[in-house]
Amino acid sequence: AGQTVQRIMVNHQVEKAKRECVVWAIALLSSGTVVSADSFGRVQFWDWEQGTLAESHTISTSAALSLAVSEKEDSIVVGTSTGATYQLQLLPVKLGGLEKRWVRTKPFQFHSHDVRAVAHSPTALISGGLDAQLVIRPLMEKVQKKGYDAVLRKFTFPHRRLVSCARKARLLLFQFSQYLELWRLGSTEETGKDGEVLPLCRMPEHLVQLKSKGPEHIYCSCVSPCGTWVGYSTASRFQLYRVHCDGDGVSLRKVPKVPKLLPPAYQLQFSADSESLFVASARGSVHVFQLLEPGGCKHLHTLQPPSGCSEAVYLLAPSADGHWLAAVSGDWAIHIYNLKCFKHHCVVPTYNCAVSALAIHPSTNNLVIAYSDQQLLEFSIPEKQYTHWSRAVQSRGLHRTWLERDSPITHITFNPKNPAHILLHDTYLLCILDKSLPLPDDSALLMNQSALKQLPETARKRQLHAFKICKKFQ
Repeated sequence: AGQTVQRIMVNHQVEKAKRECVVWAIALLSSGTVVSADSFGRVQFWDWEQGTLAESHTISTSAALSLAVSEKEDSIVVGTSTGATYQLQLLPVKLGGLEKRWVRTKPFQFHSHDVRAVAHSPTALISGGLDAQLVIRPLMEKVQKKGYDAVLRKFTFPHRRLVSCARKARLLLFQFSQYLELWRLGSTEETGKDGEVLPLCRMPEHLVQLKSKGPEHIYCSCVSPCGTWVGYSTASRFQLYRVHCDGDGVSLRKVPKVPKLLPPAYQLQFSADSESLFVASARGSVHVFQLLEPGGCKHLHTLQPPSGCSEAVYLLAPSADGHWLAAVSGDWAIHIYNLKCFKHHCVVPTYNCAVSALAIHPSTNNLVIAYSDQQLLEFSIPEKQYTHWSRAVQSRGLHRTWLERDSPITHITFNPKNPAHILLHDTYLLCILDKSLPLPDDSALLMNQSALKQLPETARKRQLHAFKICKKFQ
């Protein structure tokens, strides 16, 4: 009937408390025990029928914010406001005895801020917090094989690009939560050997900062290849600006009467010639805007998938010749549109993982796709099928070390001087994938660039493979 059966006053256990005690998390065990985590840093065990305290453990001087119980109910993980996580285990009081007590066994300091969420798997403690990191800490005594599963893993967010490049103008646009920054790249006139740091003849230059009005975070942003247009979107509005360079100074002018978008943009992408802007919507469609001189825009067309998908489009990739546009929606479908007639061209065969990055090759119009499970596929847009190289990759299989990486590829581009080179990067590494070279076997070293330098020419050729990986980049 919705009546209160039991009321437990946690504050009663603290004498002369100067601040109010807040219970941040609770769990109910099958034995009828209620477990609470509170702002005094305590984990307490209560008899839920009597409302009496059975055990109390002060695990931290800071607040205990979250807790999770293992499936067997013999282990608990607790997250605190200092970024530390703690494990409590139900252990026998005496070796071989039947009586058991909860004991704090392991502290871990893997976060820098509040640990707001924790989970307990059969073999690991999982925590997430305000530092935007997800941490999986394996319990070594539960891991059978001391391999990939036994490695501490940290995942950083978000898994998408926050930097866009105006290649022709040598500008970079950096996206922060409340503002954008436009920078001009530095340059050097020197050349050097591999590994050398070259002196700059021109330093990187901060041109302008664009602040978003209101409390909403910026969701997506982009700068045009020519560097004269900047667009961004928050949860409620889309903004477009014209960039004017006057000598060394830069000014931004807001484009008036931008077409209203409901709901707002999930992704923005300019065409290679900077004459069009593609706006991905939350309802599966892509709006095409024409950019007008001296600073205006008009709505040209709305591209719709034939299936009528209502999932948000979160990735866009236009072709360099302005003929094609690839769009990825939340149902993981990749739709290809013909921009000459504004019609749907085809759908890439469905794969059972999310797309993390994609790009269209400027000379072949092959679509290169990176998936969240680290698979790489190449799809010929004109022929509507996977390429011969892509089929060979799937038949041979990618290197085990490559597939075991945690960080997803967030950007793909190409080497304009060598059509066989695909450039990929994630949070930690930059990779040149050379399609003219064979794929490595699992027995080969994936990151073999430094080892190759030590070998004579004949031995070096035998150990060359398609993956050239560098971890020394910012």
